[in-house]
Amino acid sequence: MNLILGSIILFILISPGLIFRYAYLQGTYAKQTFKISAVDEIFWAIIPAFIFQLSGILITNHFTSLEVRLDQVYHVITSAHADIDFDVIVKSLPGFLLYILILIVIAASLGFTARYFVRKFQLDLRYPFLKVNNEWYYLFSGEILDFLDTPGESKQVEMIQVDVIVNTGEGTMVYSGTLENYFLSKDNGLDRIYLSNVYRRKMKDDLDPAKPNVGYLERYLDERYYAMPGDLFVITYDKIININITYHGWSNILTDDAGLL
Repeated sequence: MNLILGSIILFILISPGLIFRYAYLQGTYAKQTFKISAVDEIFWAIIPAFIFQLSGILITNHFTSLEVRLDQVYHVITSAHADIDFDVIVKSLPGFLLYILILIVIAASLGFTARYFVRKFQLDLRYPFLKVNNEWYYLFSGEILDFLDTPGESKQVEMIQVDVIVNTGEGTMVYSGTLENYFLSKDNGLDRIYLSNVYRRKMKDDLDPAKPNVGYLERYLDERYYAMPGDLFVITYDKIININITYHGWSNILTDDAGLL
């Protein structure tokens, strides 16, 4: 029973770090699956949790009349039953829970704030340790261009063309469409993508070099392509052989549609 209590207390002490990491990683830009039970997530939460707890203890001891009994916390966590003063624990429980709740609120606020400033100033593009653990975001947002080309180049992207090579019963097909959305699997790999305005053709039907490329917006003029019905076309990652991505700004959406497979 004491071992369970110690484990619960330890988890509560780490929880501000977990909340900070969760707040920092979560968001529409991240699309990251947060695995709160994973060992690596808990490991990376220990450092901010230690900082939060140390700051909380120093502030409590120096600016209030309360005293944090670290010896009792240590005894509970290490299951040193004989040294535990349960009367102290019971009397301190409401204040302890309020203390943890305040730390969690502060941790969440700092996590969201840190994420805001990192994204606003694109610090994750300059400092790898700040990067979101999701390379698909940088690919599907166009921010990969800021890594490879000129900072700020991704702001010119207005549409993302995705050409996907898929194995089907009819042979290898190329599905070409506009990226609308994507979702990750539990291990943060790509699970499925959503495309609109989709056309398909057989991979073997390569463009004759002697014929002009009609461009992305006028694929209906190319007899190799068949327009897929429906508003959204979903492709699961396990069916995908390869992906080609083309970033379009307004200037080349209408005038330069090169890059089709």
